[in-house]
Amino acid sequence: MASRRSERRAAVASPEWAETGVLRQALSQRSGDVLREGDATASAVLEGALRNRERVERATHGFHAYPAGLHPDAAAELLSLGQGPVLDPFCGGGTILVEALLAGRDSLGCDINPVATLVARARTTLTTESERTALRSLARKAADAARVAGQACFLAGGRDTSMLRAPVPELAWDWFDPWAVVELDAIRAVIGNDPMARAVLSSILVKVSKRESETANRCGTEVRPPTTTATLFHKRAREFARQLEDLEKLVGTGATVRARVHREDARELRERNAFGMVVTSPPYPGVYDYVPLQQLRHAWLGIDPGNSVRDEVGSRRAFRADRATALAAWRADTQRWVRIASKALLPGGHLAVVIGDGIVGGRPVDSLGPVGESAHAEGLVRVARATVERWDDGADRMRPEHAVLYQKG
Repeated sequence: MASRRSERRAAVASPEWAETGVLRQALSQRSGDVLREGDATASAVLEGALRNRERVERATHGFHAYPAGLHPDAAAELLSLGQGPVLDPFCGGGTILVEALLAGRDSLGCDINPVATLVARARTTLTTESERTALRSLARKAADAARVAGQACFLAGGRDTSMLRAPVPELAWDWFDPWAVVELDAIRAVIGNDPMARAVLSSILVKVSKRESETANRCGTEVRPPTTTATLFHKRAREFARQLEDLEKLVGTGATVRARVHREDARELRERNAFGMVVTSPPYPGVYDYVPLQQLRHAWLGIDPGNSVRDEVGSRRAFRADRATALAAWRADTQRWVRIASKALLPGGHLAVVIGDGIVGGRPVDSLGPVGESAHAEGLVRVARATVERWDDGADRMRPEHAVLYQKG
């Protein structure tokens, strides 16, 4: 992996940088130009991180969808720009933590969203073969129970829900076919509080619902055949067990490296002078409502989102309600999390940030400026930057995405 990154850096670091300080070249389809500044090698790595789009299947990548997740190769390349333990204060589904494990580096991931921490913990758990066998066995039992219940519900015309084992969420009947509700109830009853099986259930919930997608909270009309939910759950559990086996092999059996995951606000982290790198991709301002997008998972898994809806950074709903107030709050939040990140870094440590500009009501929201101002206020020195224009299908326009590297004195 390290050699591939070295080759990519060498290929990207064109002599044109030394002559002009700014590299401009054509990007991939539907992309604009790139701006690079600062250290030539580092800025080339940052550009490469922003360009990654190929599907990656190593370790536990691809197990669970998560909105706006960082590309695994991008995470690996950003980690190559520093050393030591890693902190990701906006860890989402845990991609950076997985890559830190693969690089043999301890890490801590934090997120205010309880679904994020559920997924990140599952993806970074180092398991034994007996533990993976237990997951497969539990999934098979749950799927068998779900198939029986779902088929019976379907044959009864979708009206007989007498086989329900516990009360189901009220929203279930609007978002799922009746037999899917019954199958999910059976799965939930069999797996109980097993954290890995719960993560598997979480990974299929949107797919077996009528919701349009992970990022579109709209109900469609598609009807899925009975036992689809049971079959998909069993299949996903077996796939996840294989991914966990791959993770163990890549990290090394008996390795002492570990990834910790905390449900914690990035603006209030308590650890100080503990990390060689902070690598993160904070929420783009006004782009997503990350916590409300998880409503189906909150309901089926019995997860209390607590204050995470209220405390979410840069939510789209806040920007749509009052752009000026939301922008001021987002800038203040940026100052807070950058300050905390700086305090968490060891002297000489690096902060690598990937963030894109927001687009609200067709108007751009600058993200790079507030991050840079906050870093400067904390005495962090900018080492390099790359900005790439990327096509945003949702906004039907180009969106600048930035990767920036800072160093603590």
